[in-house]
Amino acid sequence: MKKAIVLVAVALVIPTSVAFAKANPTRGKSNPRVMYVVKGTLSSYLAATSSADGSISITVNHSNYHGRALKGQTLTFSTTMKTKVNYPNGATTITDGAKGVLKFKAPLRLGAGTDAATVLPTMAKALHIIDKSAN
Repeated sequence: MKKAIVLVAVALVIPTSVAFAKANPTRGKSNPRVMYVVKGTLSSYLAATSSADGSISITVNHSNYHGRALKGQTLTFSTTMKTKVNYPNGATTITDGAKGVLKFKAPLRLGAGTDAATVLPTMAKALHIIDKSAN
């Protein structure tokens, strides 16, 4: 008899807890930000200082799925003090013409008729720069 009461009580509690479960708060209806990864030739690198942002240009030869519309374009992104920069073999700066990778986050959907090459550099700052040159 006691087992039957416990089973009935458990059967009543489980559906109630499922009914009052909250929706996942991390999933919204807004336009998600995704990581764009572009590879190509780096140039015009200016390191950021504590008083001003820097910049870097990249001529895109290859990209991940999100940046496929950027191939063949030359883009200039701003850099901040938080931009991570990896140099090869103890170098301290990026020389013009160096091969490299640039990563940034921007919205997935840019809107109909929007030119990604002109809009993305204004929407995003470079998060990570990897110099692949063989110094």
